[in-house]
Amino acid sequence: MSEQAISSKRAILIGNSDGIGLALSRALLERGWSVLGISRSASKLESEGYQHRVIDVRDDAFPVAVAEALHGRAVRLVVYCAGIGEQFSPDALSQDVATFETNLMGLVRTTEQVLPQFLAQRAGALVGLSSMADAMRTAVAPAYGASKAGVSHYLESLGRALKGTDVSVMNVRLGFVDTKMAKSSFKPWLLKPEEAAERILRGALSTNPPRRLNVPRRMAVLTGLARALAT
Repeated sequence: MSEQAISSKRAILIGNSDGIGLALSRALLERGWSVLGISRSASKLESEGYQHRVIDVRDDAFPVAVAEALHGRAVRLVVYCAGIGEQFSPDALSQDVATFETNLMGLVRTTEQVLPQFLAQRAGALVGLSSMADAMRTAVAPAYGASKAGVSHYLESLGRALKGTDVSVMNVRLGFVDTKMAKSSFKPWLLKPEEAAERILRGALSTNPPRRLNVPRRMAVLTGLARALAT
């Protein structure tokens, strides 16, 4: 699905009030797209082509909000950007539950609403933001890495399941991006959110979106090596 071939440039971005989601929203608006954002916080964006709804992906009403956003609209792109991650604490295991609900189950609930419409209209791109932490086994934030591993596995397997349809699924494995999520003291090849957004859109709006997009690629090599050395 090429960017030029899309007759209706409508996108839904979930978790887009800051960071990469905000950068993606701005980049799409600059390209002439209409964007509807859904996040737990109000948006900083003010544009004729932008609408926003405030709701947490963990809220029971979230699937209804996504369904309403889709209703009557020929949406061509949905990007799931929502994500949280805290350091492990045995005294705050509720944080682990929230991490899985936000990072993984929010994506699954989104897919439940989006995929039937994409298949019915025989067009659409579903993109999820994962992390190269999906390859790591770390004591610092086990829930974050495990939830992102679930995201990567789900999206890439879903892409295989939809082979032969006109629906694309892209898993974006991010390295370090200069957002509030980048909490490590060691941040090699740190990208600005705007840089990451451009690379993501180049992949998502290309004629044949890849099932996996590593941003940046050289960071994927580093994390793969680190995992091999740790085993």
